[in-house]
Amino acid sequence: MQTTEIYRCDGCGAEFRVVGEQQPKVLCAECNQIAAPHGDAIAEREYRVGHVKYVEGRRRTTEAMERLESDQLTLARGGFDDAADEFEDSVDHLTTAVKQAESDRVGEACEQARKKVTCLWQAIEWLGGATYANEKGDRDKATRYREDAHQRLLAANEYGELVEPGELTG
Repeated sequence: MQTTEIYRCDGCGAEFRVVGEQQPKVLCAECNQIAAPHGDAIAEREYRVGHVKYVEGRRRTTEAMERLESDQLTLARGGFDDAADEFEDSVDHLTTAVKQAESDRVGEACEQARKKVTCLWQAIEWLGGATYANEKGDRDKATRYREDAHQRLLAANEYGELVEPGELTG
């Protein structure tokens, strides 16, 4: 079964529809730049990867919180750093998904996810900072960082749950 992919030139914005199984290089006739795949199918692929990174970030956050509650501050901070990396990667993929989306429905779901994960990423960065401040004995700074993290977590909740990848285009 052959598929149709949409390619868009980043230079002039021209779009090309390419039929086939392969992913060819498409040279824009208007400005001689290489066009890249574009559309909801590409957005969905990026969203899937972003969603996997988001789930992993949540898992690592849970582990870090458990370590924090067990007073294993250094391990907790490392866990928060790992979670922040996962959330950062997720945001990168979700940002690409937003840019690639062709339909409003897909674009809006990707944008909501991007905003939520950005808030989580920021919150986890603050929690990592709070943990570090605790390690150094700076309780006032740790408290301020925890409060900032709490505010970002509240903001993340405003965006609801992420759409499951299989439900994005279907």
